[in-house]
Amino acid sequence: MMQKFKTTFFHLGLIALALFLASCSSIMRPPPAAAYMDSYKRDQAINNIAFSYYAGQLDNGYHEHTSDSHTSHAEWWGDATFARYISGSYFTFGWGLQSLTPFLQAGFVSPYVGLTGWTGTYSLFFAPLSKSDDKMAIANYSGGGMLIEQIPLNDKWKIGLTQHISRNGRERYYVYEDGYKIEQMPKSRPKFYTEAGGGFYVSRTMGENSKISLEFRYGRDLDEKRNRFAITLDIWGFSSLIPVGGNDVMRKEANKNLEKAKHLKTTSIDSLQTTSQTSDSNKIDSLHTIKRQWIRIADSSQTVSYIFKPADSVLAVTTKGICYDESANAVWLKQDYGKMVYQVSVDSMDYCQLMERKNLLGSSILEGVLGTLLAGMITGNLPASIAIGASFGTGFWAIFNFGFDPEELTPKVYPELCSEKHTKEQIIEWLKQYPCGGDLLIKNAPYRDRN
Repeated sequence: MMQKFKTTFFHLGLIALALFLASCSSIMRPPPAAAYMDSYKRDQAINNIAFSYYAGQLDNGYHEHTSDSHTSHAEWWGDATFARYISGSYFTFGWGLQSLTPFLQAGFVSPYVGLTGWTGTYSLFFAPLSKSDDKMAIANYSGGGMLIEQIPLNDKWKIGLTQHISRNGRERYYVYEDGYKIEQMPKSRPKFYTEAGGGFYVSRTMGENSKISLEFRYGRDLDEKRNRFAITLDIWGFSSLIPVGGNDVMRKEANKNLEKAKHLKTTSIDSLQTTSQTSDSNKIDSLHTIKRQWIRIADSSQTVSYIFKPADSVLAVTTKGICYDESANAVWLKQDYGKMVYQVSVDSMDYCQLMERKNLLGSSILEGVLGTLLAGMITGNLPASIAIGASFGTGFWAIFNFGFDPEELTPKVYPELCSEKHTKEQIIEWLKQYPCGGDLLIKNAPYRDRN
C-alpha cells in the first residue's frame, strides 16, 4: 500500500513539476498545516497530498461588466494540494502545486510551534517579465503567513491550532455576453482578496510510513466581508531526499531490514564462494543467476530485501541469485537490489512465480495527462494539447518498455502472488536445481553469524 502511494505520488510530482515550471496560475489559498509541522528534524522528505472543500459565502454567479470585458465569477469549491517538504533542523523548505498554482513555502518549525510563509511562483517568475500593469508581480501576488501551535497527545495523536493572514485568489472567467466562455480551454482569471482567520487540526499516525490529518479553517474576507470555511483531508508519507524511481525506495527499505535481521547469516556477494568437491583448489562462484524470482518467507526478520505483502498472511521478496546448501538445510539468497547474500532455512521459505513487471498503462495515461495539461497551458488549443499528451504517454510507454530491463522495474504485486504452498519435498526438489556445489568458503572473513 505504502509503496503504491509513493509511486503514485512520484508520478503526480511530475505533473506538479511541469505545471510548476509553467507557472500557469496565481490563485492560491492557505496550504495545510499538519504535514509542514511533521517535517521537524526529519532526515527524510515529506510527500503530501491534501484535498480541501470550501464552503460559506463563495463568490459565485455574479457577472462583472466593464467597457471592454465581461467576466463571470465562479469561485472553486475545492482544491487538491501536492507538496514536498525538506527539513534542516528548525527550518523547513517546501514546494508544490495547489490545483493549477505552483507555490513555494518555508519557515520555522519545532515540536510545538511553527511559523511559515508561502507564495505562488507566478508573481516571482512570470509576472515580472510582463510589461502589462495588470500582470505585474505585485498585482498577481498570492501568498501569506501562518502561526501554528501543536500539542502532541501521545505517540500517535496530535492536535494543532492555526492563525493566518493571506492574500488569496478566487476564480473568474471571461465570457461572451450570452454567457459562454471565450477560450477553447478556459483559464481562470484571479480576483484577489485579503483574508484573516484561524483553525485547528487533528493528526494521526497510520502505520510506520504514513500519517493523516483532518483540518478545519475559517477565513474572513476583509475586502468584501465574506465568511469562508475549509475542510482539508491531508495524507503524507516519507521518502529519501532525492528519490530515483521505485528502486531507490526498495534500497532504503532493504537497509532498514538489515537492523531487523539480527539473527541472519549474511555476507557480501563477492565473498561467497564454494570449493568443488573434486578439487579443493577449484573455487567457483556459488550463486546461480536466475530470472528474478518471488520467494515466500515466514516472517520479516528473515530477509535483508524489500518485503512485499500481497495478502494479509503472505510475505514475499524477490531475488536474482540463489544457492542451495543441502548439508545445512538452508538456501542462500541474493539481496533484491543490493550486494548482500543472506541465508534462510529451507523450512522457512517457499518458491513462487517469476517476477512480472508492473503494468505501465496507468503510468502512461498519467504521463499523457501531464502532457495534455502542460500543452493546454502553453497552446490553449484543445486538439493540439490532446495530440501532444498522447505523444507524451506513448513515448513514456516506449521508453520504459524497450529501454529498461524489465527485471529492474517495479514488480507487479497481486493478491494471488505466492498463494500456492508447496510441500517440503517439492521445495527441496526445486532447490536442487541450484546447488552450491561444495563446501562454502567466505573470503576476507566478512561473514557474520548473528545467532
